[in-house]
Amino acid sequence: MRHSSPLYAEEGASSEDEAAAAADEGEKTAADTSDILNSPAFLKRKVEVLQSDIAALEKEIEEANAVYLAGKEEWGPKFDMINKESQAMQERLAKQGSQGKETATVEVATSILNVLDNYDRAFQAVEAASNEEVEIVDAYKHTYDLIIDALTELNVTKVETVGVEFDFEMHQAMMQMPSDEHEEGIVCQEFAPGWAFGEKCIRPAMVAVAL
Repeated sequence: MRHSSPLYAEEGASSEDEAAAAADEGEKTAADTSDILNSPAFLKRKVEVLQSDIAALEKEIEEANAVYLAGKEEWGPKFDMINKESQAMQERLAKQGSQGKETATVEVATSILNVLDNYDRAFQAVEAASNEEVEIVDAYKHTYDLIIDALTELNVTKVETVGVEFDFEMHQAMMQMPSDEHEEGIVCQEFAPGWAFGEKCIRPAMVAVAL
């Protein structure tokens, strides 16, 4: 067991004094450091360094812009030409795609019209005499109407004839004849229907034109 004595008391007091002195010294050093960082001379130097960094960045930006402008002057027209060619190519492809679709539609419609011709000839040749024959003809007419609906969905429609002015692109004149109902140059009779895909004639209508 350690006994309290004047010697030990003196040693304890000395240690406390040294600790207090060290703490005071640390606080003084921190205060001095803070004073230095906030001193006008240090702040001025810090501003000068920042201004130097900003100037260096502005110079780099200026050089980069110069390189960009030089490249634009040299390659700009070439890039413009490439963009124009690319746009023209896209337009050509779109047009070709549209033309290809139109050609395919016309081919399909032409095949369907050939089938309709057979139906028309059959209807003209057959006269239903019995109930069974009437039912058969009605079934064929129903199928005929379905084909007409399919053509309509393809934007394929009949050419207007009687009562409209003769159109060389849509009509084929089979004859001219006097007409009390229609003026000269007006279609007065239809011999065979014509068909058109939109405004494009697939098959001209065979007609008579009033004198």
